[in-house]
Amino acid sequence: MATMNVLFPSEAVAYSGEMTTMRLVADSGNTVERGFCSQCGSQMYSKTVIGPEQPMRVRAGTLDNPEICPPSLIIWGPSAPSWAPFPDGMPVLEAGPESPEWRRPDSPQEKL
Repeated sequence: MATMNVLFPSEAVAYSGEMTTMRLVADSGNTVERGFCSQCGSQMYSKTVIGPEQPMRVRAGTLDNPEICPPSLIIWGPSAPSWAPFPDGMPVLEAGPESPEWRRPDSPQEKL
């Protein structure tokens, strides 16, 4: 299922309260940790723990102020459901961080 995440360096993210985590191997082959609120079970973040260093993916709805980071591009676009709304003119990448498309000099990621 598609989600809206905001990418931050891990050191820029802090949570208060108890967190439950799980690890799994993602489609990329990297090991990813997902963090959940121990009280309500909502997913708070995901981050790569084994594999190339990547930004931490924080669920936009969990931010104290979700207005601080409006979307600037869509990653893993082809895996989104057919009904997912993509804003006109927003760059859509086929993969995510560390993909060849992400590292291109003209990639929209460079403008973040």
